[in-house]
Amino acid sequence: MGVHNGSLVEGPRDNLEAPVLSQTQLDAFERDGYYVLEGAVDDETLDAICCEAAALAAYESAATQRRVWHERALFRRKAFRDLLDAAPLVAAAEALQGTDVQLLALDLLLVRNEDDGIGWHRDVQFVCNKTISINTGIYLQDLTDDVGPLRVLPGSHRREGAPPARGADPLDGEVTVYAKAGDAVFFDAALLHAGGRNRSGRDRLALFPYFGRYWVKRMDNYFTQPLPADLLHTSDPMKRQLLGLNLRPGVASYHGDGEGYNRSRGEEGIDFPTG
Repeated sequence: MGVHNGSLVEGPRDNLEAPVLSQTQLDAFERDGYYVLEGAVDDETLDAICCEAAALAAYESAATQRRVWHERALFRRKAFRDLLDAAPLVAAAEALQGTDVQLLALDLLLVRNEDDGIGWHRDVQFVCNKTISINTGIYLQDLTDDVGPLRVLPGSHRREGAPPARGADPLDGEVTVYAKAGDAVFFDAALLHAGGRNRSGRDRLALFPYFGRYWVKRMDNYFTQPLPADLLHTSDPMKRQLLGLNLRPGVASYHGDGEGYNRSRGEEGIDFPTG
């Protein structure tokens, strides 16, 4: 069993430059199926997200052990919309996924104290020789043993086989990822991973942007209801691409930008004003 220790970023993380991933890092992601970006979110944005996430958790019943909020709720709050301005996060997603990267989902996960943890699983139930989509854990507190750190099985994104039984623990070759608050752990959606038991005495909260190729589309309300007005009408080319509105000029995708479903956002006014 291995360990991946995140390290604190020295000094404030405001105005972080977008990372340029080396070929060695890209090769390691292809081999292992995960990559840790330290300090992916600047301090101001991270603090605002933590505040909003804590408020959502506090509103939830104490009897609720686990809860997921999807982007329909999250994008009502500016702090979560500001995540799309996190240049290091977006640049790393583009480097790992491809120039036609798209944000397929944004989830906030609450895990209460003494929750049993999340067993070994894949986020997609098939394995292929290409990375089609990438999940990303942005942690709102340091992952220590008592919080319940992320565990991954390097290389499993390229190997067939069902996830092990919940009791099959630990696994040969697994790595424990001790990420810090504000770090982002990118992992191929086919990678076997698990979340440890939360024994910290407090809530564990993490934000999960899910990235995919532009031609991959979700069949749910994210693509049948409009976005908040400031996102729906943004002129920022990268944001428009991330939200599935338009590919950036010069960026190609499997279906290109001429397919109707790449542009359709459903009827305006169902959920958000678009004035």
